[in-house]
Amino acid sequence: MKTYWVVVALGSCMGMAASVRAADPVLCARLSGLKLPDTRIEKTEVISGTPAWQIPDGVFARLGGGPRMTVSVPFCRVSLAIETEIQVEVWLPDDWNHRFEGVGNAGLTGALNYPSMVAALRGHFATASTDTGHVTERDPFQSDWIAGHARRVIDFGHRAHHLMALRAKEVIAAYYGQHPARSYFSGCSSGGWQGLTEAQRYPADYDGILAGAPAINYLGATVRGMVLAQAANAHPEGNLDAAASKLLVQAALARCDAEDGLKDGLISAPLGCRFDPAQLQCKAGRTEECLTAAQVDRARLTYGPHSTPGGLKLYPGPTWGTAAFFSLSGGPAAKPAAAPVPTVDPLSALMTAMTGNAPRWSPATFDPDQDMPTVLRTLGPDLNSTNPDLNAFRRHGGKLILYHGGADPGLSPYNTLDYLNSVTDKLGDAKVQSFIRTFFAPGMFHCVGGTGPSVFDGMTPLVAWVEKGEAPRAIVATQPGADGTVIRTRPLCPYPQIASYKGAGSADVASSFECRVESR
Repeated sequence: MKTYWVVVALGSCMGMAASVRAADPVLCARLSGLKLPDTRIEKTEVISGTPAWQIPDGVFARLGGGPRMTVSVPFCRVSLAIETEIQVEVWLPDDWNHRFEGVGNAGLTGALNYPSMVAALRGHFATASTDTGHVTERDPFQSDWIAGHARRVIDFGHRAHHLMALRAKEVIAAYYGQHPARSYFSGCSSGGWQGLTEAQRYPADYDGILAGAPAINYLGATVRGMVLAQAANAHPEGNLDAAASKLLVQAALARCDAEDGLKDGLISAPLGCRFDPAQLQCKAGRTEECLTAAQVDRARLTYGPHSTPGGLKLYPGPTWGTAAFFSLSGGPAAKPAAAPVPTVDPLSALMTAMTGNAPRWSPATFDPDQDMPTVLRTLGPDLNSTNPDLNAFRRHGGKLILYHGGADPGLSPYNTLDYLNSVTDKLGDAKVQSFIRTFFAPGMFHCVGGTGPSVFDGMTPLVAWVEKGEAPRAIVATQPGADGTVIRTRPLCPYPQIASYKGAGSADVASSFECRVESR
């Protein structure tokens, strides 16, 4: 089973003809002598593709749970070390399409994202990935690299991917004798965060950015975990077990599923679902198939937008219709874990690394109204990427495609909508429409998987928009079955449009739907 960090499938892109050339070990080897600022070339090698080459072991290679991916495409593999700790690989295919694609990471990972590089390579892109300046070997949320290393935090926050883009383009130019005609970035989760960081801080690095489920409000999402943990510990009578979560999902589906004209197990406009968990509260004499008053309160805390008693806007929860429990395998867990939220506390480690002093609070005592302002002042400049001013990226000619799973239980699509709204408030709707499209995928979990169509090619429409001026009107997504066959297809529509049933035709075929603004 694919895991939720792997970016959705990227197809072979349209446009420029590939530059077909024979594998050239001599030319690849010459790159070892390339002189780049604050960079050393550690290794160059030609991968012939025959026999198939297996990607190196590592966090990303193990995420899928199956055998490691293989590559049958010939390319020149270049390993770089930037400054003291930032590791980068650049892959240079023989059948190059004159484009560069940088790929993002996941969680707090310090590892090269080989699976996403493979996808880019198969699309004939020259591609690059970075470990962001630190090493993680166990899992994507390993945080022991933070302690005592403020520079690593800053590199992880934004510098490493920028330097990767600069050095990768120089390697590409040295190998092919020309710079890439266009440069693209793709990533989901932390990768989506990195993509938006590039657009905000380094707008000339890329011409097109595909950013999924972006963790741009990382600090807010971490604080939300502490708030939920505090509620679970203080009021265990309100904890939502698997049965309560299932009841909430079913009731929300019953309320909002048919709003697109078809009852099919998907909420097409999850961000607009008007559901009140109070309708599930137990009546006198009833104790089954209902929620206690404490569980109703917890559901309200768990889902949707929230503010603190002092008026501070908290990171939002998932949409109604999403399972309350989050697993690291791509979606809702079958049953609650021992703790309702992760127990790892990277926030304290980050604060200590950046200030030299441990914070006065712990996860159990953290008060958002009192403590969040200090966190934002200390860590926000390097770790949050919520700046709505994308004017420089727009003036550069950049195009941005955002996407988010409507049933993402880990990172909230409400946060992506909040960011889109903030950009619109800053730039105005006309400018936003000239370079941003946002797609919310009904039933999709975190980056991949779910109860709805979640496999789609976002790079081809991005390339068409950047290079031909063709803004995407819809992106067709597929839902694979257990045997790999396609169960159904559905258009993903640019927000605020949703896929509405035309009233005739198979509900499992995209052509039976049209994109239109929801009317309420």
